[in-house]
Amino acid sequence: MNRFIKIIFLQLLLLTASTTFGQKKTYGVITYDVPAGWTEKTTDGNTSYSKIDGGSWAQIAVYAQRASSGDIQTDFDKDWTELVATNKTISSPEKTAPQADGEWTVMSGSGIWQYNGANVATILTVYSNKNICVAVLCNSTAQPYLKDYQTLIGSLDINASSATTNQPESTNVSAPASNNGSVIGLWSYNLLETSGYANGMPQYTAGYFRREYKFNADGTYLFLFKTFSAYQKSILFGYETGKWSVNGNHLTIIPSQGKNEEWSKSAGGRNNEWGSLIKSYPSKLEQVTYQFEIKYYEGSKSYALILTYDKPTEREGATEKTFSYSRNDRKEPLVDFPPGTKISSGTKTAQQSNSGNAANKISSPIAGKIWEGSSLERSGSGNMQFNTGGFFTGQYYFNADGTYRFVNVNASSFTDTKSLNYETGTYTINGDQLTIKPSRGANEEWTKVGKTSNGNSDMGNRKINESWNKKVKSNSRKLETYTYTFSVGQNGNKTALILQRGGKTEREGDGKISYYNETAKETAVKIPVEIK
Repeated sequence: MNRFIKIIFLQLLLLTASTTFGQKKTYGVITYDVPAGWTEKTTDGNTSYSKIDGGSWAQIAVYAQRASSGDIQTDFDKDWTELVATNKTISSPEKTAPQADGEWTVMSGSGIWQYNGANVATILTVYSNKNICVAVLCNSTAQPYLKDYQTLIGSLDINASSATTNQPESTNVSAPASNNGSVIGLWSYNLLETSGYANGMPQYTAGYFRREYKFNADGTYLFLFKTFSAYQKSILFGYETGKWSVNGNHLTIIPSQGKNEEWSKSAGGRNNEWGSLIKSYPSKLEQVTYQFEIKYYEGSKSYALILTYDKPTEREGATEKTFSYSRNDRKEPLVDFPPGTKISSGTKTAQQSNSGNAANKISSPIAGKIWEGSSLERSGSGNMQFNTGGFFTGQYYFNADGTYRFVNVNASSFTDTKSLNYETGTYTINGDQLTIKPSRGANEEWTKVGKTSNGNSDMGNRKINESWNKKVKSNSRKLETYTYTFSVGQNGNKTALILQRGGKTEREGDGKISYYNETAKETAVKIPVEIK
């Protein structure tokens, strides 16, 4: 066995480790003490532990070893990007200096992000011996959980003698029997935007530059790109479809159609949301024959598609002449479609079409599901904002028989009552047109069970705000028939019903586009039992 690595980083030095731990566990090359009272879950890539106490929670994940780049800072930056920063807005990590212990070097870093209005502290610790590296991650909403993380870190024993060592990065070894050496499939490129370097470390902006190829077995392809830059006011998106062929080590791309678009950013400026379409124009179609190579990396068990051309191309749009794409084994596109986008290339698109007859209503992608758009009430300003436990939620439910229900619940923690606006009626679908025709509805005011106050936690206030006590007021509601342009697409990592309109409506209010995420019944907003 290797020596115990007991380097405790700066963020934990002031904590007193008094946690009781259970049995030892070996995961891959790592042996450690299991935290008692935590829930364990093992997947192909990690073993994780979670704990929830009231409104606070924490997660600790021990990741399987992977190939090292040979440099601890490079290893740390890769793990921070892939394990921490992806799909979230988080501060740049505050890092400790690399520390050596025999053949191993350890480095840690921390950052803050928000989840459901709560601050989450993330601490990542990475160990490297220049051949393999392992990572241990903690996400926590309360400081006491860090004692358990400290104790687990202090108990780590890494047995590198049982680990698979790196193969040369340029080795194109034979592919496993699953024929993953073929170009068929999904290949992705993702470059994170930085604002420069501090102490030699990249400072990420939450921007990114993404490109993606999907090569179909029938000889057709789809190419996508998306640029979300913190330094640009708009989002750039484009696509191209056509045919591909392989002859020896040459890959020929023959485009048949393509389009470039410019979109505004969402009101919140989030990097996983879209605003409105600004302009659209055909892309320049360029036939290119690349020299290609598929590399297999034994250490990370991954494939890369390397494309080389004698000059920059229209698709890649870069000054380089060599382009590298990683095989996307998740088979989920990295580049998300803008709302309402429909690309006819034989591939799956973000938009679904349905005719208005009864049979297709039943199989409509919006029927039988809860679609919900919600925002949290916040108080304070700047970095001192906090979640009050209040919320504002709109919800649609479409039945397969052509009827629907809409509710809008506004529950503020600063008032003793909350409002309920609801309506029911019928809907029809004709292509990408969704017509809502209400037949009855009301605007109501209800009391809550209990009183919200600054003395309660946000979770306590949330529970009160979700309750229904007595109806104290009811007024008639304006019933507005309206036809939306609709699609079912992506809103970040969620499936969403996307409604586009010409302006203000009774249900949505101001704006020209609304996103309603598909929501499980158990997490959807609670409504009075008499509202069917």
